[in-house]
Formats: sequence, structure tokens, C-alpha cells
Amino acid sequence: MGKMLKRAAMSTAALVAATTAVVGTGVGASQASASTVIVLGTPYSAGVYSAPNAGSAKVGVPDLHPGDSVAVNCWTVGGNVGNFGDVWYHAFQEIYAGAPYQQVGGWVFAPYVDGAAAFHNGWIPKC
Repeated sequence: MGKMLKRAAMSTAALVAATTAVVGTGVGASQASASTVIVLGTPYSAGVYSAPNAGSAKVGVPDLHPGDSVAVNCWTVGGNVGNFGDVWYHAFQEIYAGAPYQQVGGWVFAPYVDGAAAFHNGWIPKC
């Protein structure tokens, strides 16, 4: 029985480590955190928009690219982008690899940020 518990603990530790790597802050273990920082883990770039719709104006900060990070605090349903869905994250800080960060509020398309993992896993609440 001790061996089985040890394996379960190791599996849990591996899952937490994997979640931390994807999300960037390790909040995957807690549900609906107030905010989280997500490293862009998709091959896409994400613009920061004034509303949760790709037809809205961008807020004036550079697009986020793979390896950049974004601090988000909630999600909402917005405009569809292709066949990727309609979930958007509310961003309040943009962190660019090798450059100063920006603190400009806006909306980023969740599937382009992390494949909408923070939404699907309940890591941030609905806005």
C-alpha cells in the first residue's frame, strides 16, 4: 500500500509541475484564482483589444508573441475567431520577453494565449 501512495504522490507532483510550466504561476492547483500570469504557449501571437472581439480596436501595446506573458484576471464570451472559439481573457499587464512590461487593460483571445487552458481548467473566474 505504501508503494501505491508514493506513486500517487509522485504523479500528483508531476501534474502540478506540468501545470506550473503551462500557466506560469502554479495556480492550477487552486480553482478560480483572482488572477494569473500566463506564458504564451501556442504558436500564435495575441493582440490586446479594447473589447472581447477581434474587430475592436487594439489598446496600443505591441502584440504578444510566443514566450511573452500576460496577466489575466477573468474570462468572458466574445467574438469568434475562425474555428478557435469565443473565449477571451481580460488582461491587465503585458510582459514582453527581454523588454519592459506594460500595464494596459484589454482583452486577449484565450486560444491564442494558452489554448484556453485557464478557462477550461477553472483557473480564473468568469468576469
